Amino acid sequence: MTENHYYVRPVAGVWHVTWNDSAELIGCYSSQHEAGALAQLLARHMREQGRKAEVHVFEPEVRTPAWGRNRAANQAAA
Repeated sequence: MTENHYYVRPVAGVWHVTWNDSAELIGCYSSQHEAGALAQLLARHMREQGRKAEVHVFEPEVRTPAWGRNRAANQAAA
């Protein structure tokens, strides 16, 4: 049985979704959540067909509340 691996990686400020470590890009998204959701959808589709599928997310996005970003930006500007 062929295994399918979907990779979600941050690249230059966006999130790339690739398949089985190929250079072919499935999609490019501004948020980790969107990219991860697509990878999960594709993996679920493969599992429904009786194939193995896994999703790998690299360097999970650290969420900072909006007030934290604004405060850090204001302190850096001062």
